[in-house]
Amino acid sequence: MYRLVSGNSRVVKKTLSPLLSANRYASYNLPSIPHLDSLRYSKEDFHGVYTNKAINELWFKRGQQLTDGLNQLLEENGINDPPADLNALITLTFNKPELYGVYSYASLLHNLQFTLESLKPLDESTSSNKIRKCHPNDLLRTPNAYEKINNEPLSPELRNWIDESFGSIEEFKTLFLNSAKAIKGDGLTWLVARAVRRDTDSSPNQEYDELAVMNTYNAGIVDDALRSGQITKLKEEKKYKLAALKKKHEERQKIKEENGEIDSENIEDNLILGTVEEAEALNSFSKRKLLPILAIDASSRNYLIDYGVFGKQQYLDNVWDAIDWNVVAQRLPSKFKATVQL
Repeated sequence: MYRLVSGNSRVVKKTLSPLLSANRYASYNLPSIPHLDSLRYSKEDFHGVYTNKAINELWFKRGQQLTDGLNQLLEENGINDPPADLNALITLTFNKPELYGVYSYASLLHNLQFTLESLKPLDESTSSNKIRKCHPNDLLRTPNAYEKINNEPLSPELRNWIDESFGSIEEFKTLFLNSAKAIKGDGLTWLVARAVRRDTDSSPNQEYDELAVMNTYNAGIVDDALRSGQITKLKEEKKYKLAALKKKHEERQKIKEENGEIDSENIEDNLILGTVEEAEALNSFSKRKLLPILAIDASSRNYLIDYGVFGKQQYLDNVWDAIDWNVVAQRLPSKFKATVQL
């Protein structure tokens, strides 16, 4: 439960966003992730994936740096009443170049929290996962195509979605981890539920009907509404440019008419018709919705401490075994089921 405090009024929201506290400028606090908080006090490892040193560096140190940086930028830009929902802050600042720093810090904090909430420590007594520095020879290791898949989702609904979208859990795991392995630099691999908006007589609605895998880089997040907003912004810019062009054209026409000249140029077509690419882009994003349900952070900082420069594959294998499928299933939306109209 998250709380925004301002004077005597209180607005309580249950979101992914951090706590907000009342200062001169309302500020975010580092979010609480219960299983990470317990590791901080017990000084135990995040069994199966991270040592205690790594989790302190990745979450408590870097997470606090991102939180402090975000608060500083909010104060520098005079934003004294930020939204309690971190996603709302991201959306509000995305298309404002002067607030790119706020957007970047908010997105990085959101992504870091989302990925770590997707994992759970393994049972030390039963886990075969080893956190170790990897050797160059590990890069030459041949994958076992017949190796049993560990840590499969138990939710029948989630498993059905995966089978329908990717063919099998084996094919999904291969695509998911290979997509993460292919990231160079900072980036995340996401499992998203994808929907196409179907407008009805009553109101538009989002109908999720398949899963997909996608990558984002640096401070990128999964939100097609942002890309749709970009397209709307570009359309507005084009509208103003064409209006200015039409005004200049009319002025030239008037001068030519006064001089008895005839100009057969017709600018109206340019003002009405757009390109095929514009039409496809508008349709792709204005009627599509992506909902993130799982993410792996493939950035090098996540594995260098424990696994070394050659340990990315081992890190990804260990992360797969630590995915908390109960959390993923809770994020899953209701699946759209098409009906046959007779």
